[in-house]
Amino acid sequence: MFPCEAALSSLPERLLVGVSGGVDSIALLHALAKVGRKPVVLHFDHGWRSESGKDAQSVRMEAERLGLTFVGRKMRSIGKNHRETEARTARYAFFARTAKRLHVPDLVLAHHADDQVETFLMQLLRGSGAAGRGMDFLSRRAGLVLHRPWLGLWKADLIAYAKKHRLQWRDDATNADTRHRRNLIRRKVLPYLQKQIGKQMSDNLLRAAEISRAESEWLDALCAEKAGEKELTVKTLRAAPLAQQRRTILRWLQARGVKDISFADVEAVRGLLDKVVPAKINLRAGKFARRRAGKIFVE
Repeated sequence: MFPCEAALSSLPERLLVGVSGGVDSIALLHALAKVGRKPVVLHFDHGWRSESGKDAQSVRMEAERLGLTFVGRKMRSIGKNHRETEARTARYAFFARTAKRLHVPDLVLAHHADDQVETFLMQLLRGSGAAGRGMDFLSRRAGLVLHRPWLGLWKADLIAYAKKHRLQWRDDATNADTRHRRNLIRRKVLPYLQKQIGKQMSDNLLRAAEISRAESEWLDALCAEKAGEKELTVKTLRAAPLAQQRRTILRWLQARGVKDISFADVEAVRGLLDKVVPAKINLRAGKFARRRAGKIFVE
């Protein structure tokens, strides 16, 4: 059994699979069929390219060839100045709606080790703090259970698999547009680093992402009880190590419905542990954190 296939052996029987038509997702679709899965094939057309309709048609035909159900959706046009974040939000909303309608929450995606390295590097450059861990093999989002079984496999492995089985896929020309940050990382930054440091650089970044992810999971577990409380006790939190303070505040704010939390937000709330600072911190969407009677809470 190929490593591409072996990595899929523990997936649930009932699945959704996101298929763009590129080599990664086409290889995933084929491998799922090879290990006996019959996933519902989901395709989201961003409508950015004139030929995107052919991508959808190609994925539909491949699904039909494999005897699988196909569900497609096209994004409403958002003009030439499209944003990756808007497209991602719309795509996952489509996935979530379909999962709810079909009562199949498990969605498998073709993200691989190259994607993981790019994501990890982007997070580090963005200064994302606790989020600097790459992607998870298993995660949850808006009612979806996301599976990324190929995070340990490189894109070269997937291309070799696709060529071995003579699969047909479509290349997206927008992936070469370095105006998008991920493409810039992929096309310019990583090749430069590999040239200067060596090809092992990507392996090292992948290893660092895995170490960070595992430690992040441990820290989340350590902070879970306090993060789930309605209020934080100043005395208890002040006695905790610095990293635990920050992670507890981050997860606690997320549990309170605070969005887009920055490192500055976490540090501002952490400042409430000090009686010298103001006892109120403004947050996003009209919310704020307040300290009163030895407790910190969100209003």
